[in-house]
Amino acid sequence: MPIETITVNGDGNTISGWAAEGGTFTNMQTDDGVTTKLYTPTNNDLRQFSLTNPASLTGATINSIRVIAKVATLGAYNADFQINIRTNSTDYNSSTITHNGTSYTQYSNVWSTNPNTGVAWTIADLNALQIGVTKIGANGLRITYMIAEIDYTVSGISNKQYLGFF
Repeated sequence: MPIETITVNGDGNTISGWAAEGGTFTNMQTDDGVTTKLYTPTNNDLRQFSLTNPASLTGATINSIRVIAKVATLGAYNADFQINIRTNSTDYNSSTITHNGTSYTQYSNVWSTNPNTGVAWTIADLNALQIGVTKIGANGLRITYMIAEIDYTVSGISNKQYLGFF
């Protein structure tokens, strides 16, 4: 099934912390590790980002949304966090994820349906979606990159036609 990637293009509703070491939402637009990052040492800091609207998916069925965050710590210790989405003016978090060490690692969470409605995602949902990270506990965490991937099915086109085979 095709995947469309949508990227960070602004600050979201909640910017609680994540200002240590400077930086703005633009630090989440490039997967370049220590060059651009956001950092927080504070428990329950949440940073959300707005996203580009997906390209025309009119008529497509949205199968799932996968949010990806690339994180690291400042030292050899564990840091806990949750991947966050905001939809329909409500925040939803993944289960707690534990990262250890200064090397950046990519983590993700998949939402198969809109957790606010309990049904399939719509284009309007995607256009208003925000993604983020909630830092849990006392140990600091860095984040350098975030994106969302939309897994979708094109309606009315067989797999052979979609791949260019007729």
